Amino acid sequence: MKAVGVTGPDFMPCLFDVDEPVVAPDGVVVEVMAAAVNDFDRVAVSGRYVGSEPVLLGRDFVGRVAAVGDDVDYIDVGMYVAGTLPPQASGQPGTFTDMVAVPASSVAPVPDGVGIAQAASVGLAGVTAVDAIGALGAKALGNLVIHGPVSEVGGFALQLAKAHGAVVAVVTPPEEADLARRLGADVVIPEGASATQSIQAVRDFFGGGVDAAIHIAGDLTVAAGVVGAGGRFTSVSDGTTPVMRSDGDYIPTIVAPNGHKLADLLFKVAAHRLRSHARRTVSFDQVAAAVNPHGKNSDGRVVLVH
Repeated sequence: MKAVGVTGPDFMPCLFDVDEPVVAPDGVVVEVMAAAVNDFDRVAVSGRYVGSEPVLLGRDFVGRVAAVGDDVDYIDVGMYVAGTLPPQASGQPGTFTDMVAVPASSVAPVPDGVGIAQAASVGLAGVTAVDAIGALGAKALGNLVIHGPVSEVGGFALQLAKAHGAVVAVVTPPEEADLARRLGADVVIPEGASATQSIQAVRDFFGGGVDAAIHIAGDLTVAAGVVGAGGRFTSVSDGTTPVMRSDGDYIPTIVAPNGHKLADLLFKVAAHRLRSHARRTVSFDQVAAAVNPHGKNSDGRVVLVH
């Protein structure tokens, strides 16, 4: 069987031979129908993960269950499920392929009324947002700043924070401003030419530091600089270790996907309480362009479909 991955020196996506998936007693094998492109994939293509083995791309999927382990009694062959894998470079099967074997605990049924591409666009981005909100404390967000694009993780974090009663300000590039407003941002602050300008704009609006901040992308100094005394900030960017001064405390976001988190997100989508959509669907043979780390992904997700 073939799977899409990258390896040095050029890190261009290409096909690698992988073993046919075998169902474990506590697992399932899923025929992949769609998979979203995530920051993990773009980072891999940029050459971040250097090792002796190829890094297989894809950390989430939607598909039809093809086999069920003997110890699994709540999933049936033929069910449509979504799944999310940890955003780690090694030890993961990759989902840009035809079939994938995963623990049953990592998948969730796709609810009626939620399309394949719509479900796929939740995936790792949605779970990452859940874990970022959880790191800060969902019931104590207060005035929250989200710094970075809102087309993926940031958009889910924005919606989830609003559902918890937060007042959300988004510091984002101009091309993301309209989407931020549609997703419910209370205020959109155009990203400044420097971190200092962005920080000052936030503090001017709120009259001081905020309660919490989430760093999605860009200069982490912004999230660190907008929180006030006793505030908290976190980052969802890979490998970020803050070293700058801040009035608040840094709390790491530990992304730990599981089927329960994904099921809750998909239920919210089905109930029209969470917006999820694919900006663009492309076939798997267009994966190289889809994972381009320099591509534009404003206003939604890119989903690969078979």
